[in-house]
Amino acid sequence: MLDYLKRYWNSNAFRPLQQEVIEHYLKGEDTLVLMPTGGGKSVCFQLPALLEEGQILVISPLISLMQDQVNQLNKRGIKSMFFESHYGKNDLYRQLENARNGGFNLIYCSPERLMNEPFLYQIQKLNIQGIAIDEAHCISEWGHDFRPAFKAIKNLRPMFPDVPFMALTATATIKVLDEIKILLGLNQPKVFKNSFERKNIHYQVRYTEDKMGELKKILTPSTTAIIYCRSRIKTENVAEQLYRWGLKASFYHGGLEATVKKQRLEDWKSETTPIMVATNAFGMGIDKSNVRKVIHLLMPESMESYYQETGRAGRDGLMSEGVLLVHPSDKIRLEDQFLRHLPDSKYLKRFFKKLCDALNIAYGEGAEEEYKLNFKAFCDTYHFHPKKAHQCLSILDREGVFELKQNHETQTHLKIISSHSEALYRSEQGDDAARLLQFFMRNYEELFRKEKKINFGQVVDLLGISFSEIPKKLQLLEKENIIAYQQSNTDLKLYWKVPREDQYTLNPFLKRMAAHHQLKADKISFMLDYAFEKMECKRNKILKYFGERKSDNCQQCSAKSCRKEEKLEVDIQSEIKNILQKGALNAYQIGLKIGISNELIVIALQEMLDENHIGLNESNQFYLK
Repeated sequence: MLDYLKRYWNSNAFRPLQQEVIEHYLKGEDTLVLMPTGGGKSVCFQLPALLEEGQILVISPLISLMQDQVNQLNKRGIKSMFFESHYGKNDLYRQLENARNGGFNLIYCSPERLMNEPFLYQIQKLNIQGIAIDEAHCISEWGHDFRPAFKAIKNLRPMFPDVPFMALTATATIKVLDEIKILLGLNQPKVFKNSFERKNIHYQVRYTEDKMGELKKILTPSTTAIIYCRSRIKTENVAEQLYRWGLKASFYHGGLEATVKKQRLEDWKSETTPIMVATNAFGMGIDKSNVRKVIHLLMPESMESYYQETGRAGRDGLMSEGVLLVHPSDKIRLEDQFLRHLPDSKYLKRFFKKLCDALNIAYGEGAEEEYKLNFKAFCDTYHFHPKKAHQCLSILDREGVFELKQNHETQTHLKIISSHSEALYRSEQGDDAARLLQFFMRNYEELFRKEKKINFGQVVDLLGISFSEIPKKLQLLEKENIIAYQQSNTDLKLYWKVPREDQYTLNPFLKRMAAHHQLKADKISFMLDYAFEKMECKRNKILKYFGERKSDNCQQCSAKSCRKEEKLEVDIQSEIKNILQKGALNAYQIGLKIGISNELIVIALQEMLDENHIGLNESNQFYLK
């Protein structure tokens, strides 16, 4: 085992519990693994695939996650494949034939595949020696990523009665763990569970009216950090501000071209830009050991997400911080973002019908196909509120109707409208626009007669002109009446998993939807309590959520019970009331008048808001009620 670990993973020692999990699994026993993010769960089922004849079948909920793991395994020399769910029936048979004869160690598929009887029949012909269920919490309705298709995994048990199952998850409460055992049909599984405590991560909640000002205090030029934002435009604005401050920062979100994402990830890993400002699209495959700070400008919607994202700090074991910046208005903002726009059944039915209309999916069609959607154009055309529409897409994704992927793809169609001689003369001028025109003339012969789709990736690879520069050169050529071009955008990809059958597709989960909405509200309520409750140790609060209890406090977080310094013995609330009698002010102005730290002011203001002693107007000024 250790020889394989050294050879394929370049590691001289197992991480905690890895060896015990593998040894138990190789005995042919069912196994349940609860190992926090970064603990090395995947090695627990990937390494055994090298030790036995046959294959390990891996059930994973995301195509992108499967693709990422398969690519990494093949680079290591471990032969692996995955069933690509967006291809047709003929291609599926080809993939099955490949699986039977390709000599693979690991074969990945989505849980939706297991709802297809012909597929189940075919995989019985494979030499399956083990079955691993990644992200196993998805089977539980109490989990944060519930996917009903996971319940089909139980169909594998009678087909492979002597094959051991391994269920793995990073974030699961005790209730979710119990459901995993029952719903997967695990046979007296041994549970391997690491503590959720991350001793080297100090959890800080900082109360401030000026989050960017607080961010400036936290960061230094040498800080390796991830800053999480809720929107794409916010990541760009924050990164731009950090750059103006002289900090080496970049931004990352689902709207970037694949080549740009890859380069920015490399720049971050190599410390060229040690600060990454990102949406939660920056997550999968992120394994950088020396991240010192993970900072959230707005709290996530669940403790599972927060724990997973802060867990990207300090993987080298050195002291690191998970910092949550909190403004009094965040409570309203979080509820608005995640609860106010939850759709009811009637709304979801209408949304589904219009989505199918927009994508030209007829009744009985759609399964195994990939569709592209311009989200903004769709919402504008059918008059859907973007936030509510996004919730509908998330529900349909969660329920296994399709897999939703962010995808920023700009399609450019171009035609040369000048004469041959004019175009040839312009292509010989020597500037980048000329080089671009020359490239078009050489590679797209019909451009003088009709409009053609242009591949920007080829331009970047062969000419070295950046993505951002190409549109500028096209605009120049268009002004010179050399070319005419138009661009259209698609920002979502939908991998459709089931045929369109409106009532049958939606009815099975409409009743569950209300319960799931309540679960979401409960998770947000816990996050708000984590953020705004001041006394309880933050580490203990996180551990309690996941079913662990501590008798002592960490003495390192921002909770009052863990602060070592003496507190100011002054009735701040009374002073605030006296000041606000003269008119509304913001927290910074109040702090100047009282002469104490902004954080203590914001804590007092939040308590006064909760007790309804003061209000907050549209200008973020506090007033006395």
